[in-house]
Amino acid sequence: MRQRNDLLIAGTYLISMDPAIADIPRADILVRAGQIVDVGPHVPGREIGEAQVIDAAGTMTLPGFVDTHWHLWNSLLRGTVGDRPGADYFTVKRALARHFKLGDFYWAARLGLAEAASGGITTVHNFDHNVRGPQDADANIQAHLDSGLRGRFSYGPPDSASPESTNDLDDLVRLRARWPSDHLDGRLDFGVALRGPYRTPPEVYEREWKTARSLGLPITMHCDRCLREEDCRSCGLTRLEELGLLGEDVQVIHAVHASEQDIEALARTRTRVSLSPMTEMRTMGFPLLTELLEAGVQVSLSLDTLAMPTSADILGHLRTIVSVETARTGSGTVTPRRLLQLATIDGAKDLGLQDVVGSVTPGKRADLVILRASDINLVPAGDPAEALVYTGQIDNIDTVIADGRILKRHGRLEFDEDDKDPVAMAVACRDALLRRAAAAGDWH
Repeated sequence: MRQRNDLLIAGTYLISMDPAIADIPRADILVRAGQIVDVGPHVPGREIGEAQVIDAAGTMTLPGFVDTHWHLWNSLLRGTVGDRPGADYFTVKRALARHFKLGDFYWAARLGLAEAASGGITTVHNFDHNVRGPQDADANIQAHLDSGLRGRFSYGPPDSASPESTNDLDDLVRLRARWPSDHLDGRLDFGVALRGPYRTPPEVYEREWKTARSLGLPITMHCDRCLREEDCRSCGLTRLEELGLLGEDVQVIHAVHASEQDIEALARTRTRVSLSPMTEMRTMGFPLLTELLEAGVQVSLSLDTLAMPTSADILGHLRTIVSVETARTGSGTVTPRRLLQLATIDGAKDLGLQDVVGSVTPGKRADLVILRASDINLVPAGDPAEALVYTGQIDNIDTVIADGRILKRHGRLEFDEDDKDPVAMAVACRDALLRRAAAAGDWH
């Protein structure tokens, strides 16, 4: 584990995302053993014991961002997916997925998680829909622990698996025995990624849902029926409600073509929705963020993939979302502060972590992002939340702290001395992957 010191973040403008604390223009945040123990107005000479002081004058601090749906394994596909004929995401993914080796899974995840940390994302839900065996799952889990970040690993089937085959349900049972809680540092839990009734027959999805619920594992699934059916007018979520497949333990991804009835079904069953606006607008349509929020659906945000067309610049994504929603609906529901809430505490709620992270609250774990408020694109300043969303950039992030450990300092990621460079390792793995696929006739 990386070294963790007690910390005092002194004199920052705090956007706490906790209604009871609100914003504090000049705040101190005291962290001990990775936990936030005190938050309040700046007091010069505050008694801090052995805590390391971070002089945060001229900065803004907010909780670490929470990403609720990210296919880390296909981070290696970045640069191979593009606008060229035959280079679309699904074609490339299907061609290369079966050629992944164990190290590819590990370094793909490490690359994505390193970019997450650089962008202030301290919690990542790894939706793995290419688990080709138990060791692949283990490689992803180890990568997550080595990264220092928090998150969830959701165990899915191999890419392009037969509709007649279930997930490896036996390995789901073994997963917790292989990875006891004391090995997970309190930073990782498990879920299951399922395909659902539009992609698998009843004998498959019924068994998968029953097993997941018997194990108490949260379920995540793509709602992408309209990518597979012509003249689609809904996501078919009313059918899932009738089958008893929706509920508070279910996260639906995308739901771009949800009908009014679909949205009502989500709200009735308290099913959660993770939107990935950048990839959705690229390949599916406009995410229905305003409609979902106004219906009372629990919504969170995610990148989806690094393959195309995204990076971990969450502030740039939020800026795009607020502009699109204003142009699309004219509603005032989606505001900069509401978007920051979606990217922090609402993401934590989606993953059941609202008592652990998502706001800067005493008793919660210290997942924090410190940004330089004096950078040229953030001055002159008005409302800090508006400034971050409308003009903030990933380059403004000075320090990222996850579970009390400093992962980024003065704008640069920090790695242990014996840690290999995840960028260089991922590039090498990608090049070897393409050579293997070419030798098999699956790549050119």
